Amino acid sequence: MDDKIKRIEEILKKRGYKVTSQRKKIIEIFTGNINKHLKIEEIYDIVRVNISLPTVYRTIELLKKFGIIKEIIIDEARYYELKIFSEKCLHVHLKCLECGKIFDYDDQKLIIKLLDEKDEIEKRYDFIVNNISIIFNGLCKKCRR
Repeated sequence: MDDKIKRIEEILKKRGYKVTSQRKKIIEIFTGNINKHLKIEEIYDIVRVNISLPTVYRTIELLKKFGIIKEIIIDEARYYELKIFSEKCLHVHLKCLECGKIFDYDDQKLIIKLLDEKDEIEKRYDFIVNNISIIFNGLCKKCRR
């Protein structure tokens, strides 16, 4: 069994949740698509033969609750990405307005600046930042042709 899947299963079990075959299948989708941004509909299209749409929604909420996946809202659409094993812990999203594809931008200099700004905001406003979400909208190279 994949080590990442096993670690996620351990997180759920420690918190009193069973790892059903349905949950495991959804976990496998995320661990197999580490750098992808998935919509619930895309996940459901993969598992629809064996798993109901409400089960997909409940599993997504559970994985979000424990910080295993992250929800990104872009133009009112919800995307999900694996957070727990991401090599890009903080990154900016670039969304193509033509094809809808989402790209990650994770320049280290920018990340350091963002973290410095986060610290400044927390101090100045006595505010705890739980999440940073920055999205640039534009046209990708392919769609500009």
